[in-house]
Amino acid sequence: MKTSVPQILEEVEKQKNREAKIRVLRSYDSVVLKGILRLNYDPSMVMDLPPGEPPFRKNIDIPEGYSESNLYVEFRRFYIWLDPTKNINKIRKESLFIQMLEGMHWRESELVCLAKDRKIDSKYKSISYDLVYDAFPGLLPTKIVEEKKLKKVKVPLKE
Repeated sequence: MKTSVPQILEEVEKQKNREAKIRVLRSYDSVVLKGILRLNYDPSMVMDLPPGEPPFRKNIDIPEGYSESNLYVEFRRFYIWLDPTKNINKIRKESLFIQMLEGMHWRESELVCLAKDRKIDSKYKSISYDLVYDAFPGLLPTKIVEEKKLKKVKVPLKE
């Protein structure tokens, strides 16, 4: 059985130092792992869905690996929500998204919702933009840091 993306991120969380975290991410290098991380951190990747977790049936009794589908299978359908040229009714997009979430294990569904809203780091504290940027060079755009220029104000000295 393939290691799920939530299991990979949990393994990264357990590592003690940055180099070990990067090593774990690289050892599980896959299109799906990179895609979820890119969805979370790349501002150009926007899912055409409302924010927040939609109401869907979470079957928490099914063990991981025994659900109808998984993220590795469903990831190929993400173009439906990422491609703005797809002329699909918004309600249809949302219902397809809910169907996908209900078919996967609830932990994978939760992760997809977190990535969609750019909140992976709310659950996996050590997964940061900088960590992903270093682990997978070229995956994310260079971070633009806005520097606020302080105005120099001449204050007369009182003698």
